[in-house]
Amino acid sequence: MAFESLPGFMIEVSQNNQTFIIGDYFAVFENDSDMPNVYEWSAVRKYTETSDHFTVSFDREEYTLPKNAFLDNMQQIHFRTIAEGMLSGQKGVEKNVKSRIIPPKYDYVSADLSSNLFTGTGVYAEKEINTGSVSHIYGKIKVPIWFIASAAAVLSFVAMWLIGGNLDKNYIFYLVIAFFIGLGLGTIIYLILCIIAKYRYSGFLKRDVSTVENLVFVVAPDGFGAVEQCIYCGNELIPWSFAKYFYETKHSISIVCRDKSVCCIPKRLFQKSDQTSLVDFIAARVEQD
Repeated sequence: MAFESLPGFMIEVSQNNQTFIIGDYFAVFENDSDMPNVYEWSAVRKYTETSDHFTVSFDREEYTLPKNAFLDNMQQIHFRTIAEGMLSGQKGVEKNVKSRIIPPKYDYVSADLSSNLFTGTGVYAEKEINTGSVSHIYGKIKVPIWFIASAAAVLSFVAMWLIGGNLDKNYIFYLVIAFFIGLGLGTIIYLILCIIAKYRYSGFLKRDVSTVENLVFVVAPDGFGAVEQCIYCGNELIPWSFAKYFYETKHSISIVCRDKSVCCIPKRLFQKSDQTSLVDFIAARVEQD
């Protein structure tokens, strides 16, 4: 498994009168019982994280751990790291994490890092997430956007012709107006994408504790990753075989994984002279969108 060095810990969920021991095993004391229910992580059938709780499901039992039951952000990070690290490589487990700004820990495998790598450490800036989100969405729907904008321009031209008539004298006028109508519509849709991206980032700030933590970004011959500095030990990477494609913006490089999670790497954490080499390094291992 990945992330093997983290120690276990205990968390009390007073509203359910349960105490959880999180470590090599998943243990639950219920109703002040002296005998816990002890589960192996290999017995997990479903793992879910939402904005306000974690859920771990087994064949006959399902346990919910509210995020407000954790003592602090660090304890949340430790829980998701232990749980997801234990689930790394397991097949047949339904996994669903939401409101996550960095790839889940079950995407990682243990690895030996060579000296030929790029590393940077820092906290995400809003512009890096916003521009990355806009570029990702825009790249997928830019053809429909400008098809709609072009159709609007054509329809506007035809409408002005039918209403105003006299095409010979007003052809250039109608054409210019139709062009700006289409351009305006395309621009409005793009601005809406920007608003959506900003809203998503604001949501991440409220729900994902990793947005306020220093992250270690690694790009190496065997893989890549973005891991909280507080739990990073230099032995975990997402294999390149799990990468689907990458895209580049002015502020960041984002690697999209096959489970649709995204590893966004801020350029400002690397020397200007290294940024081109970093892009070339990634491009040699995964296709660019």
